[in-house]
Amino acid sequence: MSDSVSVAGSGRPGQTQIIRSYTDVSAVRDNVVHLNRTPESEFNDSFVEFAGTGNVLYVEDGAKLRNSRLRFLGNNAVIHIRTSPLYLRLVTTVFDESVFYLGPEASFTSEARFLPTERKHIIIGSDAMFSSRVVFRTADPHLIYSASNHQRINPSASVWVGDHVWLGEDTLLLKGARVGSGSILAARALITKSIPSNSTAAGVPARIVGKGIFWTRPSVHAYTSEQTDRSLVNAKDDFIYTRDQHVLDVPQLEAALDGASSGLERAEWCHELDLTERKNRFYI
Repeated sequence: MSDSVSVAGSGRPGQTQIIRSYTDVSAVRDNVVHLNRTPESEFNDSFVEFAGTGNVLYVEDGAKLRNSRLRFLGNNAVIHIRTSPLYLRLVTTVFDESVFYLGPEASFTSEARFLPTERKHIIIGSDAMFSSRVVFRTADPHLIYSASNHQRINPSASVWVGDHVWLGEDTLLLKGARVGSGSILAARALITKSIPSNSTAAGVPARIVGKGIFWTRPSVHAYTSEQTDRSLVNAKDDFIYTRDQHVLDVPQLEAALDGASSGLERAEWCHELDLTERKNRFYI
């Protein structure tokens, strides 16, 4: 059974619309929704709120949402969520013309919070591992000015996270943060700048405390001594990232996204990003 709709109907302007189950999708007007009931998908203790028009929600078939709140508090914004075999736990609020993009295979220990605002974006690659209470923000959000010339000094900026990134407990990523593939953000790290691929960042504000590292997903908590012994060497290079011809030009990508004139065009940009899944695409 498939409950989805892509519509631009004649709902009343300013009317808030809520999706609490798959059966609510067909009633949505003036926004575009892809949220299907499939044998693999789940939508448990979650809701979607539309308080604007021209927005696009895309939840890939098979995605499992639990304790998630997806809110559109403006117009022409996009939330684009790829599937994972594990539960996705998202508290996301997007405002006018902003995009939240979550790549495939993500995992969550608890709900993570995402706030793309002031026409800026949060873009997260594949295989992200979220520990507890991770937060993203693209704005401060209040205005700060120079006392000498009265110019604003805290512009908002997008946040980009590459593939196979481990985000530790209480990690906070603020405007302008960019994290290369294969990196680890330590518990309580405050990320405001660029973190190279295959690095560990820690502290407030975060600094690089390790380089030339890679990590894998198995949890050691219940390891036997034999498993610990086997884990001492990993000869694979699956998660070692390098610069090659597939590295994406992030400023160019963002310029293309900013040049979009509608939610549908921003949604198309997200689908095009889906097709770029080469290993080193987010190398820094």
